[in-house]
Amino acid sequence: MRIAQISDPHVSADGLPVHGLVDTDAALARVVAAVNALDPQPDLVVVTGDLAHDGDAGATARAHDALAALRAPVLVCAGNHDCGDAVRAAFGPFPGDAGEGGVVYAVEGHPLRLIALDASTGDPLHAALPAAQVAWLAARLAEEPERPVLIFLHHPPFDTGIGWLDSMGIAQGRHEMGTIIAAHKGVAAILCGHLHRPMRGAWYGVPVLAAPSVMDRVTFTGLRPDGSPVAAVTAPPGFVLHRWSAEGGLVSELRFLDGYAETWLAARPDPAAAPKD
Repeated sequence: MRIAQISDPHVSADGLPVHGLVDTDAALARVVAAVNALDPQPDLVVVTGDLAHDGDAGATARAHDALAALRAPVLVCAGNHDCGDAVRAAFGPFPGDAGEGGVVYAVEGHPLRLIALDASTGDPLHAALPAAQVAWLAARLAEEPERPVLIFLHHPPFDTGIGWLDSMGIAQGRHEMGTIIAAHKGVAAILCGHLHRPMRGAWYGVPVLAAPSVMDRVTFTGLRPDGSPVAAVTAPPGFVLHRWSAEGGLVSELRFLDGYAETWLAARPDPAAAPKD
């Protein structure tokens, strides 16, 4: 099975460059064209959140229209900049909907079962996995304990080592989720975005892969008081191509536009793998 992962399109409401720096419409169109040029085509495209820059319903609908140009079927999850109701209106209804609030659902009918989670809270600076959502995940995984699963959500569960990013990470429910996935040997990986740069790590023994973003022309080493980025950087947008097989598991390849190359950054060590006192 081949899965292309796109993350953080940040489509604006008016089509103008975000923060006056990034033409996200043009960047998303280029990434869509690059994915459409893959041969063979991916079986699915997973978009790991921040579809719209400010959660605006019109911007979310515009993100839907841009992603509709993809040749492969599209699955999405909500990011901290998204409004869940707007994502549901533009991209729903979702198969296997949890019905617990948020954009939470399970997709069947593929070699991998795909599960979307939602740690968004309506506050871009705060993320949480509610207890009801974690319980729903536990129930889904318990249905078929041996079946391979790919979980995707916007926020990575691990700490990045970048203090201001970690301060807006998942503050509730991530360790509870970790305990559940550690007990389910079929979880192949957790896919996420949010960091606007590729980073890999592990959470309770499960690989976690944060994809580069469509909006990858701004630095995320810090923000001005108004929330805008400090400076522009030159990295073009990118995506990840995942290949999964029962024999080899998940193999993930970074793909950037314009011949650019970058390696995966390493997250802080998996807390479940740390030595005990």
